[in-house]
Amino acid sequence: MTLIIRGTDLGKDMSRYLVDRIEADPHITLRTGTTVVALEGDETLRAAQLDGPDGMMVVPCSGVFSFIGADPSSGWLNGCAALDEGGFVLTDLSLSQEQLGQDWEAQDRIPLPFETSHPGLFAVGDLRSGSTKRVAAAVGEGSASVRSVHQFLAFSPG
Repeated sequence: MTLIIRGTDLGKDMSRYLVDRIEADPHITLRTGTTVVALEGDETLRAAQLDGPDGMMVVPCSGVFSFIGADPSSGWLNGCAALDEGGFVLTDLSLSQEQLGQDWEAQDRIPLPFETSHPGLFAVGDLRSGSTKRVAAAVGEGSASVRSVHQFLAFSPG
């Protein structure tokens, strides 16, 4: 697993015992001063492009959990999902007809719970507009979104 933080000091906003556990875990690669600039894949996520102290790099990945804090860092979505005025990702009932756009014309359905303006792209937790901004809520949303992902896959041809 790769843990990416924008800042350079993991311990700035985290308890020391957690920092020690992360740094000691041989299965965690820590990349500080790094940002996700793009995601790669076709029907599934394959890799993330990172920009950090060592320059640009691509790392394989099959999932992304984004903890953004109080200020959203949603620029890496590169406009593929509608955002609210604060930069948080709009989902399901928060999306207007105008925000759904051409991608939805062929869908013959409305967005599933936690689905964004891009069909098949889901947002949960702190990055989602209107979320509670609490860990327990984010975990619950992540668990609840699994049903929507299964429904999306059932709709998808192939």
